Amino acid sequence: MRIALIFALALSIHLLHAQDAEAKKPESFVEKMRPILTKIVGQKWTVKILGSLPEQKVVEPIVVFPALPQITQNARSTAVYNKKADSVTLKPELEEKYYYAYVKEIYEVTRQAKPNDEVLSTLMNIINQGGSREGIYHQLVLDATYQGMENTDKPLKDNAIDFANYFYEHYLGKKLVKESLKGMNVYSLKRLIADTALDEIDAFGDKRDELERWYAVMSADLAQKFPQLWSSKLRKDSLALHHKNWASKVPIQHIKSETVIKLHIAINSLM
Repeated sequence: MRIALIFALALSIHLLHAQDAEAKKPESFVEKMRPILTKIVGQKWTVKILGSLPEQKVVEPIVVFPALPQITQNARSTAVYNKKADSVTLKPELEEKYYYAYVKEIYEVTRQAKPNDEVLSTLMNIINQGGSREGIYHQLVLDATYQGMENTDKPLKDNAIDFANYFYEHYLGKKLVKESLKGMNVYSLKRLIADTALDEIDAFGDKRDELERWYAVMSADLAQKFPQLWSSKLRKDSLALHHKNWASKVPIQHIKSETVIKLHIAINSLM
C-alpha cells in the first residue's frame, strides 16, 4: 500500500513538474514538495523521484561605473605636491617580488622587444633608488629610442582608430575627431592614450573606490573585447567584481601599471 501511494505521489509530482517547467514560475510546486517528500521517503528516494536540486544561478554583483572626473590641465605636474599617501601599501619584500616582472613586461609591451640584461639592470636600479612604476614607463616612452619608433612609417589602422575613439569616449570622457588620427603613428597613439589614462587616474584624487570601479569596468571590458590576448587568469576575467577586488588590495601604482600595460597590449594587437 505504501509503495502504491509513493508511486501515485511521484507520478502526480512529475506531471506538476512538467507543468511548472513550462510556466517557469519562480518556485515550483515540486520544490515546495521536496522537503515533505524527503521526510516521507528519505533523501535518496526523493532525488530519484524529483531529480537533483535545480542549479542555482549565481548573480554577479554589478560594479557601478563612476562619474568621470574632469582632467585638469597639467594635472600630474602639480598633483604630486598635494597628493595624499596611498591608503594601500605592500610590504617592501612583497613589492620587490613584483618589480622584475613589471620592468620586463613594460619594456616588452612598449618596445615590442625583449630587454637584455643590461637594460633590465638599469631599470631595476631606477626602481631600487626610489623610482615608481609610472616613472619607469615614462622613462621608456620619452627617450630617444621611443621617439625614433614614433618617427617610423607605422600609420594607424581603422580598427586602432575605432578602439581609440571608443576608449577615449567611454573611459576618459573625451571625444576624438577620427580624421585627426589618420596621420598619427601607432606608437604615438599608444603613448597618448596611456598618458591620458594616467591623467584620468590622477583626476580621481582620493576617491579610491571610484577609481577602483573605473579600473574594474575598464578591465572587464578589455577582457571581453580582446579575449585572446591575455595570459594571466585575472586579465582574462570578464567579471568586473574580480578586478575591483584586486584593485582594492594593491597600491595605485599597480593600478596605473596594469592600465598602461593593458592599453599597450590591446593596441599592439591592432597594428
